[in-house]
Amino acid sequence: MKKVMVIFFIVTSLAMGSYLDTWDEILQDHTSNGKKDGITLVVVDYRRLKEDTKFEKLLKEVKDIEIKKIQGDELKAFWINTYNIGAIKMVVDNYPIDGIKDAGNLFKPVWKQPVIEVGNIKYSLDEIENKILRKTGDELIHFAIVCASISCPDLKKSAYRGGILNRQLFEQKLKFINKKKKGVDIKGDTAYISKIFKWYRSDFGDIREYLGISRDKKIKYLDYNWKLNDLK
Repeated sequence: MKKVMVIFFIVTSLAMGSYLDTWDEILQDHTSNGKKDGITLVVVDYRRLKEDTKFEKLLKEVKDIEIKKIQGDELKAFWINTYNIGAIKMVVDNYPIDGIKDAGNLFKPVWKQPVIEVGNIKYSLDEIENKILRKTGDELIHFAIVCASISCPDLKKSAYRGGILNRQLFEQKLKFINKKKKGVDIKGDTAYISKIFKWYRSDFGDIREYLGISRDKKIKYLDYNWKLNDLK
């Protein structure tokens, strides 16, 4: 029995390692630090990525993952990575576009369109976010999933991994909150904060307490910039 479990663990680890290594390579090759509309962020070279055969390889590796064989933080990390890969795929499939929302329309929003396959199921970004990740009860996922837009949290330039996931998510939270033009920006008696804290307020609880904003500060929400986090 022990031998079977060891073999099972090795095979699962190899499968996970394959997609993680490919995702790492793609991120290292096609992301960089940039600035758009006065906001510093991690930008993606979608034009070059569209021509990179490694992306098709990655999609196949994600499709072949056997979800039932992973659990806990490894499973959460997988779905965070898969959301980000799916958002990038949505852009790549429709590139060039000015923003990810341009890949959808009034009758079929981009979030509701099936975009990335895992096993024999094709998932939409909405399904991954709301039916899988938010159900973990971990509000930190909001600092890790990136909808390919300027005001989103920055795309991490390396894959999320189960063994170090908590540290990665906490680091992402700090990076986002400390970005004044898209996280939290306190000016005088007003705290300007991302609309992410408005849209998902039930996940964060008391937002003043969560962000350390004193009761004497007014709270206003920053405009959300939906333009593409593109290199160009």
